[in-house]
Amino acid sequence: MLNQAQIHRFHQDGFLLGDQVLDHAQVEELRVELDRVMRDKEAETKLQPVHIANLGGNPEIPVWQIVNMWQASDTFRSLSCNSKIVEEVAQLSSARELRLWHDQVQYKPAVVGGITGWHQDSPLWPILSPKTAQISAWVALDDVDESNGCLHMVPESHKWGVCSDFVHQIKSFHSMPKLFQDKEIRVVPCPVKKGYVHYHHGLTWHGSYQNSSQRKRRAIANHYMTEETVYDQAGGHVMKPYVTVNHGEKLTGKVFPLVWDSDCPA
Repeated sequence: MLNQAQIHRFHQDGFLLGDQVLDHAQVEELRVELDRVMRDKEAETKLQPVHIANLGGNPEIPVWQIVNMWQASDTFRSLSCNSKIVEEVAQLSSARELRLWHDQVQYKPAVVGGITGWHQDSPLWPILSPKTAQISAWVALDDVDESNGCLHMVPESHKWGVCSDFVHQIKSFHSMPKLFQDKEIRVVPCPVKKGYVHYHHGLTWHGSYQNSSQRKRRAIANHYMTEETVYDQAGGHVMKPYVTVNHGEKLTGKVFPLVWDSDCPA
């Protein structure tokens, strides 16, 4: 469980490095499963995630994105329900219940792995409302540092609301403006060791450099939503076909599983 100082730091900065949640053997099992799912992505007889794609579209500098690994792998399904992770997300969000919105692998191959540009998560999920009720738990499957594309965060940016128009105008990862309106913009690298978790708010500005190292950069983000999250039918998203509730209703359903409940947290 997180202590009050950690919770305060998250609410102040919009992100927090957590503790180790996976040992070496568990990380290796997830790596093997990741390789298997990517290898079997064309196999009609195998369970598949919702989506596999190269985010940037350039095969020479790929960033592989896999959405809902848990639907293709029981090992990743277990990670999405990891008791330490969901209990700590509940602490950070003051949730009464948590559901998995979706998970997302981002894999940057050695030497050629591409850039993930500056963005906020929640505005990229237009079928969710409000934009303040989602938190991501990002688990490193390799030691991730500045050389192989660790996350970079802008402290306190989660307090500035939806800033997508501004953030998406930042064309170069290295050309962050000094100010947003009258607020100072600071960029902080967030290295994460293999098997550790890093939490960030759905509105925190973040991105990651290319992987120019000789090491792979593999990570899985589990995106959680509190009971306040409702469905907005006006938006679009790769997960929209799986929605079974009406506009304005709490987003529930088989593909958005309940992973933590204050009435029976264990």
